[in-house]
Amino acid sequence: MSTLKLGDILRNSGVITDAELDNGLEQQRGTNKFLGDVLLELGYVSPGDIARALAVQLDIPFIELGEDHQLRAEEVHLVPESVARRFCLVPLKKESASAVTVVMRDPLDIEALDTVRSQTGLEVIKAVSTEDRILAAIDKFYRADAYLEHDLKDIADLEAETTLIDGDFDGNRDADQLRIEANDAPMVRFVNLILMQAVRDGASDIHFEPGERDVTVRLRVDGILQEVTPPSKNLYPAVVTRIKILSTMDIAEHRLPLDGRFKFSAYKRVIDVRVSSLPEIHGEKLVLRILDRDSLRVDMTEIGFDQGMLDNFRRVLKVPNGIVLLTGPTGSGKTTTLYSALSFLRSPEKNIQTVEDPVEYQLHQINQMQVRAQIDLTFANALRSILRQDPDIIMIGEIRDAETARIAMRASLTGHLVLSTLHTNDSPSAFWRLRDIGIEPYLIAATMKLVLSQRLVRKLCTECKAEIQPDEDLLSLLRPHRDDVDQWVYYEGVGCTKCNRRGFKGRTGVFEYLEVGDDVRQMIIDSVGEVELRKGAQELGMEPLLVNGLHKVERGETTVTELLGVCPLGLGNGG
Repeated sequence: MSTLKLGDILRNSGVITDAELDNGLEQQRGTNKFLGDVLLELGYVSPGDIARALAVQLDIPFIELGEDHQLRAEEVHLVPESVARRFCLVPLKKESASAVTVVMRDPLDIEALDTVRSQTGLEVIKAVSTEDRILAAIDKFYRADAYLEHDLKDIADLEAETTLIDGDFDGNRDADQLRIEANDAPMVRFVNLILMQAVRDGASDIHFEPGERDVTVRLRVDGILQEVTPPSKNLYPAVVTRIKILSTMDIAEHRLPLDGRFKFSAYKRVIDVRVSSLPEIHGEKLVLRILDRDSLRVDMTEIGFDQGMLDNFRRVLKVPNGIVLLTGPTGSGKTTTLYSALSFLRSPEKNIQTVEDPVEYQLHQINQMQVRAQIDLTFANALRSILRQDPDIIMIGEIRDAETARIAMRASLTGHLVLSTLHTNDSPSAFWRLRDIGIEPYLIAATMKLVLSQRLVRKLCTECKAEIQPDEDLLSLLRPHRDDVDQWVYYEGVGCTKCNRRGFKGRTGVFEYLEVGDDVRQMIIDSVGEVELRKGAQELGMEPLLVNGLHKVERGETTVTELLGVCPLGLGNGG
């Protein structure tokens, strides 16, 4: 590479001055760096300037690779994603049976060129673009959903052999024929790609929903459902059959709800999948719960606790006996918080036993047990047996009835620390919920150590969040809870390749921490009303859910709209 020629091109095009070029050459002298890299470090040029100058110097095309640029799946398939990322390149177009155009960050990288030739068996026609544009294209076009349309075309030939009678999903199709279609290579690839996309996007669930004339496939990412490319209605029975085969479910049974599970490997990780089928009027609806062990956050510092609350939570977990309850609706992160607490507590000196329905994640040094209602292995029956296993700490997946609650409380009174969950809207409501199922106030007061209510809010993408001015109506709703809201800086997510254009990436917890001290214990014994108990708890220092969430808004971690979506005004905020 002629560094002088590159410098001349940049100078002649007015990108740099003579003095800047001379300084760049001086800085380059005695190093192994390219002039372009030196000029970038000095801030004289942009990556785009260097890429355009290289295009002129080498007489090759400069490709912008803008947001509207489309790459065909069959050409992207030519080069593995690992190679594309390693050398920062992307195949653009197969020009002939013997050549492919490849857009590169560094068209002079001999190793990259040799690797692409070896992988494709084709000659490489070079083009150049900037690193950020190439990486954005890799993120976009190596995603599983970029190939779904291509694979649907591959399996379209099956439609000619697949005739679906409207509303007929209960057995008129031959099971053997469905099995053949489900094991067809394009169908297998389609299901695999959906699973791979779910893992890559961090989805918790996949929903397959049949309609009268079409099918909807949606992924739940950060608590929000989003559509992806679906199969046609004619092919949907084969998709269902393929998933049933993986889950060892009865492929001939279409009239009853079924459950199954399977495992698969993705990105060097083993992923567990729980499958539930439900017969509906237009076919079987499937929901696949994706259980990615590597995505489980068992470090308590990553869940979203403020440092003071985290220190208090850890202190309570160290008590030798009592009950710690986590409350909140389904999907509020209670199980994750419980697992993080168990991870904090586990040690060779302690016998920790759980009883769950179901066991979602397997934890090292934790003895985990799953209830099986069909053989009368309920929470209550399991707990009776567990107490004969010399446990130090017991985790109960959920307190659902008075029998389970009473056994848990007896266990706490006999020297065990018990962790469990309860479905209530906020922390003070937990005491009334226990009273509703028949537990005496004195027993509640004697055993409860902590009630922690929680919600999950989506976090703003750190790469694309931008300042906004919130509406006055919104600020007026917040002022009764924080008098300094007018001084905050507010943000919203614009959307970028890192967050898949959603503006949010990941979730964090919002908490209401109610430690049961003597004053709260006395209010429980006195059977004060729920409103009075909540007011008393706030006077004693309990921070309502909404107020805790406002700290995250103030720090720019989430938005007011996102917070109010999971913690409406009036819920656990004294309103």
